Amino acid sequence: MARLTFTQENMPTPQEFGRMLSEAIDKSNPVDELIELSRALYELEREFGMKSADFYEKYKRGEMGDSEKAMHWAMLYHSFLERKRRVEAALVREAVWRDAALAPA
Repeated sequence: MARLTFTQENMPTPQEFGRMLSEAIDKSNPVDELIELSRALYELEREFGMKSADFYEKYKRGEMGDSEKAMHWAMLYHSFLERKRRVEAALVREAVWRDAALAPA
């Protein structure tokens, strides 16, 4: 996952930030991002002895509190689900489009 990090000493201008953000988006790979998120979630699952899906359901019901770690885990899992949905949709679109292109006229 692309990361842009700034401090008071290296704050970009709005134009520089826009260019840097565009470059980061162009270089991003949703499959790599999904793998990176999976690794981070695995570490949290090991630490707390709970699957992310179970944690997330409890979190949504208000059973996991609002600690920084819980909110971070929830954000990671939500991001994971969103990226997974996008990758799956892209794969389905590609399969359907390819099948349509190969169909006899």
